[in-house]
Amino acid sequence: MTTADPVSGVVVRVRLPAPLLRLRRHDDFAASVGVPPHVTLLFPFVPVTELRAPHRRALVEIAAKVEPFDVRFAAVGRFPGVVWLMPEPSARFSTLTEAIASRFPEYPPYEGAFDEVIPHLTLVESPTASLDEIAAAAQRHLPFTCHVAVMELLVEGPDERWHGHWRIQLGSRP
Repeated sequence: MTTADPVSGVVVRVRLPAPLLRLRRHDDFAASVGVPPHVTLLFPFVPVTELRAPHRRALVEIAAKVEPFDVRFAAVGRFPGVVWLMPEPSARFSTLTEAIASRFPEYPPYEGAFDEVIPHLTLVESPTASLDEIAAAAQRHLPFTCHVAVMELLVEGPDERWHGHWRIQLGSRP
Protein backbone atom coordinates (compact mmCIF):
# COMPACT_ATOMS: atom_id res chain seq x y z
CA MET A 1 0.00 0.00 0.00
CA THR A 2 1.32 3.45 -0.84
CA THR A 3 0.37 6.66 0.89
CA ALA A 4 -1.70 7.51 -2.20
CA ASP A 5 -3.95 4.47 -1.75
CA PRO A 6 -7.25 5.40 -0.06
CA VAL A 7 -7.47 3.53 3.23
CA SER A 8 -10.14 2.57 5.71
CA GLY A 9 -10.44 2.29 9.48
CA VAL A 10 -12.78 0.61 11.92
CA VAL A 11 -14.01 2.98 14.64
CA VAL A 12 -16.67 3.68 17.23
CA ARG A 13 -18.10 7.18 16.74
CA VAL A 14 -18.55 9.22 19.89
CA ARG A 15 -20.89 12.16 20.22
CA LEU A 16 -18.89 14.90 21.92
CA PRO A 17 -20.42 17.64 24.05
CA ALA A 18 -20.52 20.91 22.08
CA PRO A 19 -17.56 22.61 23.83
CA LEU A 20 -15.30 19.60 23.16
CA LEU A 21 -16.50 19.40 19.57
CA ARG A 22 -15.56 23.07 19.09
CA LEU A 23 -12.05 22.43 20.48
CA ARG A 24 -11.62 19.51 18.11
CA ARG A 25 -12.92 21.34 15.05
CA HIS A 26 -10.69 24.33 15.72
CA ASP A 27 -7.34 22.53 15.99
CA ASP A 28 -7.53 18.90 14.81
CA PHE A 29 -6.45 18.12 11.23
CA ALA A 30 -8.48 14.88 11.08
CA ALA A 31 -11.64 16.84 11.89
CA SER A 32 -10.91 19.15 8.96
CA VAL A 33 -10.99 16.21 6.54
CA GLY A 34 -14.25 14.75 7.80
CA VAL A 35 -13.04 12.26 10.42
CA PRO A 36 -15.71 12.22 13.15
CA PRO A 37 -14.87 12.02 16.87
CA HIS A 38 -14.21 8.34 17.55
CA VAL A 39 -12.32 5.62 19.35
CA THR A 40 -10.22 3.73 16.81
CA LEU A 41 -10.62 -0.04 16.77
CA LEU A 42 -8.30 -0.76 13.83
CA PHE A 43 -6.38 1.59 11.56
CA PRO A 44 -5.31 1.24 8.86
CA PHE A 45 -7.69 -1.42 7.67
CA VAL A 46 -8.27 -2.81 4.17
CA PRO A 47 -7.51 -0.39 1.30
CA VAL A 48 -10.78 1.03 -0.03
CA THR A 49 -10.32 -0.56 -3.47
CA GLU A 50 -10.06 -4.01 -1.88
CA LEU A 51 -13.08 -3.88 0.46
CA ARG A 52 -15.54 -6.69 -0.22
CA ALA A 53 -18.59 -8.37 1.32
CA PRO A 54 -16.46 -10.97 3.19
CA HIS A 55 -14.76 -8.13 5.09
CA ARG A 56 -18.16 -6.81 6.18
CA ARG A 57 -19.36 -10.30 7.16
CA ALA A 58 -16.27 -10.81 9.31
CA LEU A 59 -16.82 -7.47 11.06
CA VAL A 60 -20.49 -8.32 11.64
CA GLU A 61 -19.48 -11.65 13.23
CA ILE A 62 -17.01 -9.89 15.52
CA ALA A 63 -19.50 -7.18 16.51
CA ALA A 64 -22.18 -9.75 17.28
CA LYS A 65 -20.07 -11.02 20.19
CA VAL A 66 -19.92 -7.66 21.99
CA GLU A 67 -23.08 -6.31 23.59
CA PRO A 68 -23.78 -2.56 23.46
CA PHE A 69 -22.36 -0.70 26.44
CA ASP A 70 -22.04 2.69 28.06
CA VAL A 71 -18.70 4.45 28.18
CA ARG A 72 -17.61 7.40 30.28
CA PHE A 73 -14.94 9.92 29.39
CA ALA A 74 -13.60 11.56 32.55
CA ALA A 75 -9.87 12.06 32.00
CA VAL A 76 -7.60 13.77 29.51
CA GLY A 77 -4.43 12.05 28.33
CA ARG A 78 -1.43 13.15 26.30
CA PHE A 79 0.74 11.55 23.65
CA PRO A 80 3.39 13.62 21.83
CA GLY A 81 1.45 16.14 19.75
CA VAL A 82 -1.91 14.75 20.88
CA VAL A 83 -4.60 15.52 23.46
CA TRP A 84 -6.93 12.57 23.96
CA LEU A 85 -9.84 11.43 26.12
CA MET A 86 -9.75 8.18 28.05
CA PRO A 87 -12.75 5.83 27.74
CA GLU A 88 -13.87 4.02 30.89
CA PRO A 89 -14.17 1.12 30.70
CA SER A 90 -11.71 0.59 27.87
CA ALA A 91 -11.75 -3.23 27.87
CA ARG A 92 -14.53 -3.63 25.30
CA PHE A 93 -12.68 -1.41 22.84
CA SER A 94 -9.57 -3.54 23.41
CA THR A 95 -11.61 -6.71 22.92
CA LEU A 96 -12.92 -5.45 19.59
CA THR A 97 -9.46 -4.33 18.46
CA GLU A 98 -7.94 -7.70 19.36
CA ALA A 99 -10.71 -9.61 17.62
CA ILE A 100 -10.47 -7.58 14.40
CA ALA A 101 -6.66 -7.72 14.38
CA SER A 102 -6.76 -11.50 14.96
CA ARG A 103 -9.19 -11.96 12.08
CA PHE A 104 -7.12 -9.70 9.82
CA PRO A 105 -3.50 -10.22 10.89
CA GLU A 106 -2.26 -8.51 7.73
CA TYR A 107 -3.61 -5.24 9.23
CA PRO A 108 -2.06 -4.82 12.68
CA PRO A 109 -3.25 -1.76 14.68
CA TYR A 110 -1.32 1.34 13.63
CA GLU A 111 0.78 -0.91 11.35
CA GLY A 112 2.37 -2.47 14.44
CA ALA A 113 4.01 0.81 15.51
CA PHE A 114 3.07 0.39 19.20
CA ASP A 115 3.66 -2.47 21.63
CA GLU A 116 0.45 -1.58 23.44
CA VAL A 117 -2.69 -0.18 21.83
CA ILE A 118 -4.38 2.24 24.23
CA PRO A 119 -8.05 2.88 23.49
CA HIS A 120 -8.55 6.63 23.23
CA LEU A 121 -10.50 9.39 21.54
CA THR A 122 -8.11 11.84 19.89
CA LEU A 123 -9.44 15.28 20.64
CA VAL A 124 -6.67 17.24 18.94
CA GLU A 125 -3.57 16.14 17.09
CA SER A 126 -1.48 19.11 16.07
CA PRO A 127 2.18 20.10 15.87
CA THR A 128 1.32 23.79 16.40
CA ALA A 129 -1.72 24.05 18.70
CA SER A 130 -1.31 24.91 22.38
CA LEU A 131 -1.95 21.40 23.66
CA ASP A 132 -1.61 22.35 27.35
CA GLU A 133 -4.40 24.90 26.96
CA ILE A 134 -6.53 22.45 24.99
CA ALA A 135 -6.05 19.74 27.62
CA ALA A 136 -7.03 22.14 30.42
CA ALA A 137 -10.08 23.34 28.50
CA ALA A 138 -11.12 19.77 27.72
CA GLN A 139 -10.87 18.71 31.37
CA ARG A 140 -13.37 21.43 32.31
CA HIS A 141 -15.99 19.75 30.11
CA LEU A 142 -15.60 16.25 31.51
CA PRO A 143 -17.05 13.86 32.39
CA PHE A 144 -19.57 12.81 29.80
CA THR A 145 -21.10 9.43 28.99
CA CYS A 146 -22.31 7.90 25.76
CA HIS A 147 -23.90 4.66 24.65
CA VAL A 148 -21.94 2.47 22.23
CA ALA A 149 -24.10 0.27 20.01
CA VAL A 150 -22.40 0.52 16.61
CA MET A 151 -18.96 0.22 15.11
CA GLU A 152 -18.31 1.78 11.75
CA LEU A 153 -15.99 1.46 8.81
CA LEU A 154 -14.74 4.85 7.65
CA VAL A 155 -13.18 5.21 4.22
CA GLU A 156 -10.96 7.84 2.70
CA GLY A 157 -12.43 9.18 -0.51
CA PRO A 158 -10.59 10.24 -3.65
CA ASP A 159 -10.89 13.82 -2.36
CA GLU A 160 -8.93 12.73 0.77
CA ARG A 161 -12.00 13.35 2.93
CA TRP A 162 -13.40 10.61 5.17
CA HIS A 163 -16.90 9.14 4.96
CA GLY A 164 -18.91 6.48 6.73
CA HIS A 165 -19.10 3.29 4.66
CA TRP A 166 -20.55 0.50 6.86
CA ARG A 167 -22.39 0.76 10.18
CA ILE A 168 -22.40 -2.49 12.11
CA GLN A 169 -24.55 -3.10 15.18
CA LEU A 170 -22.96 -4.55 18.27
CA GLY A 171 -24.63 -7.59 19.79
CA SER A 172 -26.46 -8.39 16.56
CA ARG A 173 -26.57 -11.83 15.04
CA PRO A 174 -24.68 -12.15 11.75
